[in-house]
Amino acid sequence: MEIKKVTCIVCPKGCLIDVKLEDGKIISIENYQCKRGIDYAQNEVLDPRRILTTTVKLSTGGVLPVRTREAIPKKYLKKAMLESKDIVVKPPIKVGDVVVKDIAGTGIDLIATGNAK
Repeated sequence: MEIKKVTCIVCPKGCLIDVKLEDGKIISIENYQCKRGIDYAQNEVLDPRRILTTTVKLSTGGVLPVRTREAIPKKYLKKAMLESKDIVVKPPIKVGDVVVKDIAGTGIDLIATGNAK
C-alpha cells in the first residue's frame, strides 16, 4: 500500500489529505474537511491538471499573455510550453481569442489574456 499526501487548494483551510493507493487505485481518502477535498484529492492523484500561463510573440514585437482555456493534464505541460515558444501572432487580438486550437493534442485551446492592437 502506498500513501500520497495531497495539500488541498480548493479552500483556505489547506487540508493535508492522505490518499491510500493499492495497485494504482484509491482505497481510501482521509483527513479532509469537506467533500470538495475528496474530489480534489482524487483528481490530483489520478489525473493531475494545471492551467498553463505563458506568453507568445507578437509579429509587431513584444509578447502577448496567454493561458489554456481550462486545465490540461500535467504530463502535457512541457509539450505545450515547447509548442508555444515558436508561436507568433498578428494583431489585432482581444482577450479570449483562440491563439492555438488543441494545444499539445489536449483538445484544449490556448487563449489570449491580453489585448494587442
